[in-house]
Amino acid sequence: MLCYDRGQNDLYSTQHCNNCIVMLHSQWQIIADDIGVAVAQVDLKGNWLSANSPLCGLLGLSFEQLARTPFDRVFEAEDYGAERDALSRLMSGAIQHYSSERTAKAAGGSIPVRITFSLSADTRGDAGYILAWIEDLTALHHAEKELRKSETARHELARRLTNAQEEERTRIARELHDDIGQSLAILRIQMLRAGQPVSGVMGKRHPTVSELCDSLKAITERVSRLSHQLHSSELEYLGLAAAVQSHCREFSEKYKIPVECSCEGIPEQLDSLLALSVLRIVQEALHNAGKHSRAKSIQVALHGSPAELSLLIADDGVGFNQEEAKLAAGLGLISMRERVHLAGGQFEITSMPDEGTCIAARIPLPESGRPTADDTQ
Repeated sequence: MLCYDRGQNDLYSTQHCNNCIVMLHSQWQIIADDIGVAVAQVDLKGNWLSANSPLCGLLGLSFEQLARTPFDRVFEAEDYGAERDALSRLMSGAIQHYSSERTAKAAGGSIPVRITFSLSADTRGDAGYILAWIEDLTALHHAEKELRKSETARHELARRLTNAQEEERTRIARELHDDIGQSLAILRIQMLRAGQPVSGVMGKRHPTVSELCDSLKAITERVSRLSHQLHSSELEYLGLAAAVQSHCREFSEKYKIPVECSCEGIPEQLDSLLALSVLRIVQEALHNAGKHSRAKSIQVALHGSPAELSLLIADDGVGFNQEEAKLAAGLGLISMRERVHLAGGQFEITSMPDEGTCIAARIPLPESGRPTADDTQ
């Protein structure tokens, strides 16, 4: 509420002579229009005295239209009790100004605004009118809404990543205990009996140590595969191109799906975290293709330039509906997208039912990962 009656110490609204208001408005607007900020003058009873062009433009209303409605009806407050207290303190000189977030009734709908009120004295030094500075909060509210959505998505991603980590740890523990652990226990028993006669069976002996080497080799290969899933030795010692090609071969052997892999122009001195992110994206994309796509062939292309890495993974599988996938995006899809975005790159998936899936990513190379003039010679 902006209307103030000194005699009754209360708030109310009244209607001024429109001709007087328009005259005051015209005189003041000549100066106020050059400010570039939405500003209004309101008398102590809450009636309009003037409004500059930025304010009229913000609301989509002329001053003549604004003058027909009291200020507090154009800019509605949520808590008029708090507004009344703040205005009383302003009138008494206890504060120099105060701010209030309100909702403006504009020609195109409602607009969230922040208004800063201050008291301006007349030529005699008495309180003359209220000066109101109006700030459009639409962009700020939109940014806050997007931030809340982003925070919600981040919390959901963190929860799902935590669950995925626990599931992965459970899988590794089960594989170590149920598969590798039991295989080693059986091998130990067999080695203790190596070459000894089998009780109750005439002429038959347990496998010799040399014969048990094949079992030990199979266990070693299983441990190697498990270790490779956790950490790629090719990536560490041979580089990203070799690691991607190696994983494509392993995937093709496991799922019996031909994979055409092309890696060109990959810098040798590539940032290790960036290289790991690209490898994880390839692994996740191929895992999804092997699990869901029913593809007959897959293409993987990783190409480097002095400024960026480009990755393309395409299959001829069953595809999916992208709108439906947005509502229930899997952790793998989210993980790939987040890895690219954290690297400052661009990530895109295109897919349609029965028309396959294509994953494309472009990741800028940091200065440390770009080839120097000596490297290109």
